[in-house]
Amino acid sequence: MSLSGQNYEAWVDKSANFIEKNKLDSAAIALQKAMALEPANENNPVLLLNLGILQRQLGHYDDAFISFTASMANNPLSGVVLHNRASLLCDMERFDEAMEDYNTIILHYPEDVEAYYRRGLLFLEKNDRARAEADFKASEAIDTDNMYTKLSKALLYKLDDNWEAAEKIYTGLIQSSSTTDPSFYMNRAECYVNSDQIFRASADLRAVEGSQKENPYFYILRGRVRLVQFDKVAARADFQKAKELGYDTDIVNDWLKKTE
Repeated sequence: MSLSGQNYEAWVDKSANFIEKNKLDSAAIALQKAMALEPANENNPVLLLNLGILQRQLGHYDDAFISFTASMANNPLSGVVLHNRASLLCDMERFDEAMEDYNTIILHYPEDVEAYYRRGLLFLEKNDRARAEADFKASEAIDTDNMYTKLSKALLYKLDDNWEAAEKIYTGLIQSSSTTDPSFYMNRAECYVNSDQIFRASADLRAVEGSQKENPYFYILRGRVRLVQFDKVAARADFQKAKELGYDTDIVNDWLKKTE
């Protein structure tokens, strides 16, 4: 990084090159170098947004929050910044602040279906199903075919233990996407587990195993599959892994008792 003679544009290009090589820490430094050279550059709010995204990927949540907040000033992508900051705040378990950001998005962008979905999830975290359903219905009124509208429906089906109906939605999302979000497979696997379709659940879990190494719920689901398959040793190992990754201790202990 000994490129003291680089100008603003060169540092921005350098950052893009680092991102292509998956050198996110170097990409972040390059963006900081560019903004230090020209603190008043009108493109800095967008660079701050990109910097915040990089910092979040690197696990530097506090720095990412500062970058997103600074990016809000004069940013033509203010809605995008708010979405990123709200999602980050959820990762930081600062749910009330995340709620405030989603409120702001909906106030200024009342057709933003994703914001209604995300805010609905936060209402469910507060055990306020009525307000969550109101947000989910709002998203459906805006766009019935939107992915987040469909996810809202699937979530309500799961809450009502209508696993078959929820599974159909996740299957539709998987089939209609060329690059499927692993969470769709995870959710469908959950539906299969709860409707005793163990072979299909196992197939979905295998499909996303590589991307779910740090997801405790993956191990809960796989442990349940292995328990039904009478492999108590493997099931117990999965439940223990879920506990190590921070899954609710009481729930894990209940499953561990079934492996004794």
